[in-house]
Amino acid sequence: MPSNCRVALVQQRGKGVIVTTGSPPPLRILTLPDGRRVACAEYGDPGGLPVLALHGTPGSRLMFALADRAARERGVRLIAPERPGYGLSDYRHSESLAQIAEDLSAVADLYEVERFAVIGVSGGGPYAVAAAAAMPDRISLLALVAPIGEVADVQLRLSRFQRLLFRRLARRPWASRLFFGRLRLMVFRSPDTAYRWLMRRVRAADRELLARSGVRISLQAAMGEGLRPGVEGVAQDLRLCCSPWRLRFADIDVPAIIWQGSDDPVVPPEAAYALARALPNCRLDVIPAAGHYWVFSRFGLILDAVAAVLRADAAAGVATPAEPIE
Repeated sequence: MPSNCRVALVQQRGKGVIVTTGSPPPLRILTLPDGRRVACAEYGDPGGLPVLALHGTPGSRLMFALADRAARERGVRLIAPERPGYGLSDYRHSESLAQIAEDLSAVADLYEVERFAVIGVSGGGPYAVAAAAAMPDRISLLALVAPIGEVADVQLRLSRFQRLLFRRLARRPWASRLFFGRLRLMVFRSPDTAYRWLMRRVRAADRELLARSGVRISLQAAMGEGLRPGVEGVAQDLRLCCSPWRLRFADIDVPAIIWQGSDDPVVPPEAAYALARALPNCRLDVIPAAGHYWVFSRFGLILDAVAAVLRADAAAGVATPAEPIE
């Protein structure tokens, strides 16, 4: 675990209780022009190359705690905002991915970063693509890790679990809230049971990784904080990500890399492959035999690529790191 964010799991009367100990990561509560609050955590080098890091679904600003050391070693500053309805960020009903991208633009403005990279992990992927569509002149690299692709495509082959999640629940808001409401109760009443439920739905490679105590503690903390205020955030994610994105991919001429595990049971790899084909300046890196959660042990792979692009931009005089907010 990073030195500035220690998370512990304690047992209490047979149930796991998630608590945080020690100093939390630097936290900023930003006020957007419309008065809403957006919570952001920071990891890595406070004066480093700026990157917006977008968490998965469900998730929170705490998701990138495991990337802290790798980011610090590479001189990268990760700014991890929470989407509406997650953690400490105020909820707002949104009709499109583009509306959330407006929030990300405002976050970048408030941090006074003119040019930066954006990383979208899993459910953060669609929002990263929307940000690149909205701010192509400001984004040096679009980095997508096991992203949810356009699952609204009826031609996609989906597993039974994926059909439940991306078809049935996404089209029925009441069912989505009920499903995630039950998951939320499990996360807080018996996080060990919730984690076992997750472990049953992943491949062997993911199970080995998720069994590591550091990964387990970090993932439980991130999910618990994201669901703490309720399920409006995750229900909105599912609705927006599983509807047509209404983005003009051909116009998103931003350098992009997609890393996708070939054996991902959570998001359909074919959707990521189709997204890579649709983006005009995208490289696809398939991770053989990898599942969905491989990034939790390989953040360095992603940050190496991000840092290289940002340093090239800086050398060309088109990007400079912003000063940390005091």
